[in-house]
Amino acid sequence: MKIIVHRGTHQIGGCVTEIQSNSGTRIIIDIGENLPSSNVDKNCDFKLDGLTQKPAKFDAVFITHYHGDHIGLYNKILPEIPIYVGKVSKEIYKILQTRLSKSHIISEDDLNLIDNFKTYCIPYKKTIKDIVITPIAVDHSAFDAHMFLIECDGKRVLHTGDFRTHGQRGSKVFEAIEKYVGKVDCLICEGTTLSRNTEYFMTEHQLQQEAKKLFDEHKQVFVMCSSTNIDRIAALHKAALASNRLFVCDNYQKELLLYIDSISRSPLYKFKDRVLSYGKNIYDLMQEKGFVMLVRANTFSKKIMKKFPESKFIYSQWEGYLKKDFPEYEYLQKMVPEDYIYLHTSGHADFNSLKQVAQIVDPNILVPIHCEDPSNFEKLDLKNCKIKLAVDGEEINI
Repeated sequence: MKIIVHRGTHQIGGCVTEIQSNSGTRIIIDIGENLPSSNVDKNCDFKLDGLTQKPAKFDAVFITHYHGDHIGLYNKILPEIPIYVGKVSKEIYKILQTRLSKSHIISEDDLNLIDNFKTYCIPYKKTIKDIVITPIAVDHSAFDAHMFLIECDGKRVLHTGDFRTHGQRGSKVFEAIEKYVGKVDCLICEGTTLSRNTEYFMTEHQLQQEAKKLFDEHKQVFVMCSSTNIDRIAALHKAALASNRLFVCDNYQKELLLYIDSISRSPLYKFKDRVLSYGKNIYDLMQEKGFVMLVRANTFSKKIMKKFPESKFIYSQWEGYLKKDFPEYEYLQKMVPEDYIYLHTSGHADFNSLKQVAQIVDPNILVPIHCEDPSNFEKLDLKNCKIKLAVDGEEINI
C-alpha cells in the first residue's frame, strides 16, 4: 500500500490524501479548498493528474465531512470519478450550497453536481476494487463527520479526518475506535490544535451552561456561529429554552434545523415548533419575552441588530477570523461589536485525545496532516511508533 499526502502536511485544511493499492487502485480522502491564512493562498489552483485533469486515473473520492476545507473542490473532480459522502452530510451540504447559489456565490452547475454524490453510512463498508473503506462516526463541529478505516494488501490505515472528544457525542469516539478499528499499521492523523498551545477545551455541555447564564442576565442576545455547526446551535437552543427566551433565526437556518430534527431521534436536536423565523410579526414578541437570535455576516442580520440597540452580542466561532490578517472576513469584522462576548470551543481534538487515539490503534507509522508543524506530534511521546514528517507529494510505502 502507498500513501501520498498531496496537500496538507504543513497546513490546516485543504488536505488531499491518496491511498493506492499494490494493484493500482487509487482513492482520495478529502478534496478541500484552502482555508484563508496568512501563509496559504486560498485561491491556489489545485491540480492533480488523473483526478482533476484527464484522463481519469482514480477510482473514487471519499469525503470525511461537509466543511469547505474538506469538500470545497468537489467541482474540480473529473465527472467519471465517483464522490462518496455521508448521507446526512450530502443533504446538509445541498441545503447550504442552495443558499449560496441564490446569492450567486456558486453556480447552478456546481449545485447540480451535488445530486450525483454517492453516499455511505455506518456501519456499512464500501469496497472499491481491492480497497475496503469502513466509515466510523466521530464528534466534530460538523454534524455527520467520519474517520475512515482503509484496508488493502494486508495493511490497515486509519484516516482520522477532523474529530474531537469534548462535543455532544465525544464520549463515544474512543469506544467506536476500539470496537471497529483496533490496531493499525498506519495512522493518518489531524493535528490542528497542536500548534495552538491549548491544553484544555470547554465541552459543548459546559458552553451550554455558560450560555444559559448569559441568557438569564441579558434579555436580548444575538449569536454569531457557523450555520452548520449543529451541536453548537443545539447547545444554544437548549440554553435559550431553559432561560425562557425565544429562539430566532432566518428561513435558511430554520430549514437546516428542521432537516436535522427530521432525521434524528435524539431530544438534543428537536427544533420543530421551538424555532421561529424572523419577521416583523414577531418583533413585539421578541421585545416582550427576550430572545436568542442566530446571525451571520450579512445585511439582513445587520438590519435586525440595529433594531435592538440594547442587545448583547456573542461571538461563537474561531476568534482568529476577527484579526486583520483575514481580509476575506472584513464584513464579519465590521459586524462584530467591540464589546462582544466570546463563547466558543474548538471543533478539533486536544493533545490528550490525539494521544489516546494513537495509543488505542497503536500504529507503526503516524503521518501528520491538517497541521502547521507536524513535528509537534513528537510531543505525544508514542512508544514503538515512527512519526513520519512527510512533505506534500511524498510517497510513503507501508
